[in-house]
Amino acid sequence: QTCGVIAMESTGNPVAYGLNYQSRCMTSRVAERDFHQFLVGTHSLKEKNEVHVIDYKEETERVECLGVYTHPGEIWQLQASSCKKDLFATAYTDAKGWQCSLWKFAAGMEGSGGVEDSQTLDNVLCLDKVCDLPGHVGPINTMRWSITEEGEESKGESLVTLDDKHIRWWPINQGTPELKNTVKSPEVSGLSAGCFDPHHDLAFIAAAESDISSWDFRSMGTKAQISISSAHRGRVLDLDYNPNRPYHIVSAGEDMVAKFWDLRKPNIALRQLGGHTHWIWRARFNRYHDQLLLTSGTDSTVNLWSIVSVSSAPVGELEGGSVEKEGDKLIKKYEGHRDSVYSVAWSSDAWVFASLSYEGTVIINNVPQSEKYKILL
Repeated sequence: QTCGVIAMESTGNPVAYGLNYQSRCMTSRVAERDFHQFLVGTHSLKEKNEVHVIDYKEETERVECLGVYTHPGEIWQLQASSCKKDLFATAYTDAKGWQCSLWKFAAGMEGSGGVEDSQTLDNVLCLDKVCDLPGHVGPINTMRWSITEEGEESKGESLVTLDDKHIRWWPINQGTPELKNTVKSPEVSGLSAGCFDPHHDLAFIAAAESDISSWDFRSMGTKAQISISSAHRGRVLDLDYNPNRPYHIVSAGEDMVAKFWDLRKPNIALRQLGGHTHWIWRARFNRYHDQLLLTSGTDSTVNLWSIVSVSSAPVGELEGGSVEKEGDKLIKKYEGHRDSVYSVAWSSDAWVFASLSYEGTVIINNVPQSEKYKILL
């Protein structure tokens, strides 16, 4: 047994990795652009929890543990920097209440090779705390990094944290965050999800109960720029921006549907997806091919969709010259989990993704070859 593995399979597709504790947060290590790597945080009542660094070898269809790091308290949120390989943020609870911190891997953690030879995988390693992000008094429901593409690292990055009534913007300057703005408005209560706009600097969308609003941190205002009232019947649980099509977002909620929106026309959703029998907890676009969408939920399933009708894919791309786009469809429903699937994440590659269920199982899959060829050819 190494790195807390309780289940590891290598029988083609999928590949599973198990933790010793329950878990509800996972993030892709997207700054490590040459490897399929994910960070997973445990959610145990024990005083000490863990952050696992796992690496998927596509050529051998194996998953390896690069290290297990001790972490205080139950980890509720975990997000890796999009441009710094060794930097990530967590939200967690300990004896003092809710905490939010930036961390770095201790010396010896390298993206491609794991821990140093002198550090065996049977040992739990230590994290270096960069700093705390103070001021949160209640549950931290979401944290998201700004999106930094390869070659844009000099622009710097920002982190946003959301508790019930506040949106806090933390620009990262020379590795240290500085709180620049806190949005607290009578319009904002019950914040549950949010996402940076990859097309417009310092623009951010947030969900509060069943509503969605758009904010600009430069204005320092307390009034949303765009609002979608009653976007879902029940709470909105996740938001994601289309990485290739400005103003287009997807939302997921307690009403078991995912909806696509054009923020310039917020009165009606462009498209609606079902496919789940309970809450949809995550909805995430593929960064390279935005017709590919992952949804997961508390019905223990993961759905991989091809939603061409609201994507940036040009006419004819998917059918080799056809005058019409291929219809939207559910590519595959994955039912390998035994508990609520609280997290899904695309790797830095276009075709590999991971899902995490509460019992502590990560399952790594590939987009089916047939769909891959339709997109590429």
